[in-house]
Amino acid sequence: SNDYGSSVQQTSDGGYIALGSTNSFGNGIYLIKTDSIGDSLWSKIYDGSSDDYGTDLQQTTDGGYIIIGRTQSIEDNRDVWLIKTDSNGNEDWTMTSGGSNDDYGSSVQQTTGEGYIIIGTTKSFGNGNKDLWLIKTNSNGNEDWNQTFGGSDNDHGYDVQQTTDGGYIIIGRTLSFDENSYFVWLIKTDSDGTEVWNKTLGGNNGDWGSSIQQTTDGGYIIIGRTWSYGNGGSDVLFIKTDSEGNTVPYGN
Repeated sequence: SNDYGSSVQQTSDGGYIALGSTNSFGNGIYLIKTDSIGDSLWSKIYDGSSDDYGTDLQQTTDGGYIIIGRTQSIEDNRDVWLIKTDSNGNEDWTMTSGGSNDDYGSSVQQTTGEGYIIIGTTKSFGNGNKDLWLIKTNSNGNEDWNQTFGGSDNDHGYDVQQTTDGGYIIIGRTLSFDENSYFVWLIKTDSDGTEVWNKTLGGNNGDWGSSIQQTTDGGYIIIGRTWSYGNGGSDVLFIKTDSEGNTVPYGN
């Protein structure tokens, strides 16, 4: 049946850890550990009774793994699903978060304080329709705080990274600034998730950012998708910004 891969990382032993979802072996989140040439060492399925999907993972400092995704096995609606495993993929603990509507987890990262930062999309909380949802947990998956970002229309969060100043940089897309077109949405927060600044980037035909990383010069590099530029249809969008989220001219 249908199986999907969504995230991969090289592990400290030189092998790889891959995350996705499977409908061939049950119906759940699929974690695969391989050696350095991609041969499978073991796999785990975090199986539910309904629509469960893994979106992102990271090896943690204790050698285990942190996984983010969504589950519909616990409630009728979808919830954010956070899973912490040991080095062999066995569950240490799990956490779900959500409200009465659909909520999704898109990206997770271990923070310097040994907790976790999550970005996703919520329809249960915020300003209406869909909003970006930033969740900070402690090392046991208990929520420290959460923040929503969005307007009256659909807004989505796709990736988050802790920045060198202890805050967070978020990338996603927003329809709240122009109901006719999505824009790339870049949001910088402090260590408590309070917004410091935000930038909308892109053209007028629909663009969004899917992944972000802070660069050595203190700025940010973004990858995403554009219908506003390129050779027609949708194209890969690559944006470099300075530390304040302003686009750097090409070639600089």
